[in-house]
Amino acid sequence: MDGVPDVEPSPKIEPGYYFDYHFRITNPPGTHMYHSHVNVAKQDMLGLLGGFVILNPHEKNVNKDYLLLMQEWSLVGLEKGKKVEPGQYNLKPFSMDFNMFTINGKSFPSTTPMPVEYDDIVRLRLGTIQINHHPMHIHGHQFLVEKADGNLIADNDRIFKNTILVAAGETWDVLFKANNPGIWPFHCHISHHVSNNFTDGTGGMFTTLVYKP
Repeated sequence: MDGVPDVEPSPKIEPGYYFDYHFRITNPPGTHMYHSHVNVAKQDMLGLLGGFVILNPHEKNVNKDYLLLMQEWSLVGLEKGKKVEPGQYNLKPFSMDFNMFTINGKSFPSTTPMPVEYDDIVRLRLGTIQINHHPMHIHGHQFLVEKADGNLIADNDRIFKNTILVAAGETWDVLFKANNPGIWPFHCHISHHVSNNFTDGTGGMFTTLVYKP
């Protein structure tokens, strides 16, 4: 059951009701995503989505494991280039004119840093399920591309990169060794995706890799 009521017999979950899914995990360990298939454009762009991670219970060599989901938003009533004040805003789910960009629902400087220790093996699980593609870039390190859409990439086909394009609907798992102490940016490499409403200064899809002393 893949949850598309218009083409197969999944139920629409009406307001005030619920539906329990029971299924056996047969996919290999990896990163996947879930989202609504009712009024998709509206519900996806209002944030009804998330990550679905299958863990390997026998894995011992990865010390830190972070899931990062990229999203874009069109907030109502913001004049371009004006500072975004704290508060509640309405969204325009059918607009393609995005003015806010987030990692796990937060824009820099409110994004959550990723703490690591020297010699850690770190996995980043990257995904996006909305409209835009995001070339995600790490500073100070090279990562090994390990999995695509939850599927293990053969050893001979893996490559080292510092930027990977996460297209809409894709997930990528990448690994790197924390061997370069400091505070290192991790961000989307599309310039206006690292701004908040196109204001000066760093914002949007930007976080940091922070080595513990």
